[in-house]
Parts: sequence; structure tokens; C-alpha cells
Amino acid sequence: MSSCFFLDDVSSLFMLLIISSATLATSSRLQGKDLVSNACSHTQFYEVCVSTLKSDPQSEKSDIRGLADIALNVSIAYGMETLSHINSLKFSPGNYTPFASRCLSDCMEEYSDAVDNLQESAQALRTKSYTTVNTLVAAAMTDSDTCEGGFGEMPGNEPPLTQRNQYFYKLCSNFLAITTLLS
Repeated sequence: MSSCFFLDDVSSLFMLLIISSATLATSSRLQGKDLVSNACSHTQFYEVCVSTLKSDPQSEKSDIRGLADIALNVSIAYGMETLSHINSLKFSPGNYTPFASRCLSDCMEEYSDAVDNLQESAQALRTKSYTTVNTLVAAAMTDSDTCEGGFGEMPGNEPPLTQRNQYFYKLCSNFLAITTLLS
């Protein structure tokens, strides 16, 4: 009778071990998802943050540093897409006044600088130079604001990049907020 009791204890212990392992695995997966939500709760633009981080499958397995890398890479990619978009607008025949065309040229320069700044901030992030990261990303955000502001210098001009400028700003802002969690 004691051997049956022993088998029941081993069986119970084995079942407890299986259940604990399954719970731990589920907890680890949820922790990745919760980490995205937690990190994004420190940003100004929560929905943008969650959607951009979750667009990368690596976000579920990432720590805060990994989420910062994802946020930076998304910002760089969007800046490059915006450069391409500006280039296509600039060379659309007859769509823009000479003033608007000059503004688009200025925006090309601004976004080129912004992307350069973000790429430089990747190196600063790797070396944990968070002050440099903040400076470079703030400069990139200013570049998009400068692009937008150029169109406002002449009344009646509808800025063609407002949504892109605002979204770029939000991406950079979210990256900065996540970066503050590293220091």
C-alpha cells in the first residue's frame, strides 16, 4: 500500500511540474506582450507605440533594449520612406507652385538630416550614450517640424506632408520615451 502512495506522490509531483512549466511558459509569453504595453505606457502616443512595436515579431521576445532598437529602426525606415515620398512629390509635373517646390526641396534636406541623425543615434544607443541619443533624436524631430513650418510661411499653401511629419514626430517621441527606460 505504501508503494501505491509513493506512485501517487510521484504522479502528483510530475503533474505539478508539467502545470508549473506550462504556466511559466505562458507567463514568459505574456511578459513580452506586457512589456510592450508597459513600455508604451511611458510614451505620449501609446497606440502608435503599441502598433509599431507589435508590427515586429521580435517585440514579443525583446527586452526594453530590444524594443528601443525596434522603435529606432521603425523611425529610420519611416524617415527614409518620407524622403522617397518627398522626392516623388517634388518631381510630379505641375502639381506645386514654385514656393511649394522650394519647400519640398527644403524638406528633402531636413529629412536627409533627420535620417542621418537617427542613424547616428543607433551608434550612441549601442554605446549607451543616452544624452547623445536624446540630442540626435530631438534634432530629427526638429527637422520634421522645420519641414512643416516652411509651408506655413506663405498663406494659402496646403502642406502636403502634415500627416507624415506628425507621424514621424510621434515615432521619434516614442523612441525617446522608451530610451529613458534604459538609463
